Amino acid sequence: MKLSLGKGKKILPIALVVAAAAGGAGYYFWGSGAKAEEYVTAKIERGNVRNTVNATGTLQAVTTVQVGSQVSGIISALYVDFNSVVKKGQLVAQLDPSIFQAQVAQQRANVEAARANLADAQARLIAAEVAIENQRAGVSSALANLEALKAMRDDAKSNVQRQESLASSGLINQRDMDIARTSFQSADARYNQATAQLAQARATEQQAARAGLAQAQAAIKQAQAQVQQTSATLRLAEVNLSHTTIHSPIDGVVVSRNVDVGQTVAASLQAPTLFTIANDLTLMQVIANIDQADIGVINSANRIGFTVDAFPGQQFNGKISQIRLNPQNVQNVVTYNVVIDVSNPELKLKPGMTANLTVTIAERNDVLKVPNAALRFRPADITQEKLREMMRGDRPEQPAPAATPAEQKKPDEKAAAPDQKRRGDRAAAAPDQKKPGEQPAAAGAPSGERRRENGAGSGPPSTAVIQGQRRIVWVLGPDKKPQPRRIRIGITDGVNSEIAEGELKEGDTIIVAQNITSDARPATSRAPGFGGPGGPGGGGRPR
Repeated sequence: MKLSLGKGKKILPIALVVAAAAGGAGYYFWGSGAKAEEYVTAKIERGNVRNTVNATGTLQAVTTVQVGSQVSGIISALYVDFNSVVKKGQLVAQLDPSIFQAQVAQQRANVEAARANLADAQARLIAAEVAIENQRAGVSSALANLEALKAMRDDAKSNVQRQESLASSGLINQRDMDIARTSFQSADARYNQATAQLAQARATEQQAARAGLAQAQAAIKQAQAQVQQTSATLRLAEVNLSHTTIHSPIDGVVVSRNVDVGQTVAASLQAPTLFTIANDLTLMQVIANIDQADIGVINSANRIGFTVDAFPGQQFNGKISQIRLNPQNVQNVVTYNVVIDVSNPELKLKPGMTANLTVTIAERNDVLKVPNAALRFRPADITQEKLREMMRGDRPEQPAPAATPAEQKKPDEKAAAPDQKRRGDRAAAAPDQKKPGEQPAAAGAPSGERRRENGAGSGPPSTAVIQGQRRIVWVLGPDKKPQPRRIRIGITDGVNSEIAEGELKEGDTIIVAQNITSDARPATSRAPGFGGPGGPGGGGRPR
């Protein structure tokens, strides 16, 4: 079928009109489609709630020993390598001992020389003691001579006295008297001389005892000290020689080897590490970093589970053995080290692995649970003050009924549009939540778009979920309006909380959020086009 050019010109305007009508109808039905549900709800269900603390830690052996060298030298032999199983006392490495052997030989020679000096000092002491004995013998001889001379002097003195008696009687002449006196004077002089010799001998004996003997004894002590000093130096050299042979201090597995044959190790300020030996890898520890906000609920009764990246999906268990009091402050983040004992019979876990820990603080099974979002939700027309009054009352107060559609469509002479009136009424009912005339966060969005808010129009969020706290939640009543219910919450896992007691039962529909639809937006927020201000049918979309 052919169309003439004139007919084609007539069909084109008709097609444009049909397309425009179809576009306007599509926009109308897209913008005014079935009204979205006003509230986002969830069901009260039974299930398990577990309060946990998550942390990370590092796996390590219970006992790890770094085997080092106390002396410097060249590694001449290695007898173990990575992953070698060693026993306590087993030879693991050898340093070149030649220098230390020479030092031992030198110190042994010094010990022998010191012992020779001690023997010489002892000989000098004996000589001094002999000299003292000789001096004592001279004193004894002088004392005996003095006694003999004393007897001779006394005899001469008696003879003088007899001669004087005879001379006074005229029985002897003067010559005999003079001879007797001379003999007495001679004996007295010899006695005095012997007394001086005795005193000199005693002084010589004391001087020899004080000087010679003391000097000899001091020489002996000095020689003995020298022997002890050189002996100690010899023992030190022998110990250094023994340190060239390195043994394993424990039973275990060589985790790392840091040296090779021919390498020089220098033990100056600290011992260089040659090997790292782990005692028993079937029993390991996780050193976990627990934040200061969570450390208060951590104790040895907590159940510990963790995973490692090497075995995804496999759960390992542990037990807290120690909570260390020493705080770790890294960039103003304070954590505490918690030591967790781990059984590793299959040796799957390796030292240094990062453990992703889950510490179970409390757990409830088969209990009613409520989403935490429901605890934060509050209807837009319920103020904080009204909520507190409801908490204090014996029975929760029912919220005021919402306006009917007819009332919502009632014209308001003071309002520019019905949307603005309803928005102003809502702001007046909750002055502590939103300032009058404040535009919604999503103002200007296209018509038909909806925004979800937890506790829409409820102002600042509620306080943190605390076990034992009493809260008000809202269920969706038969009239599709929120109704308050009071509950007491138990433990929480961050998403859901246990309902310890309250006015909820399994299957109840609870409100967790409120949808803000285009009905609650200003009229000016619609995009220009069909059905909107300034577009075809400029009166806007009918309600």
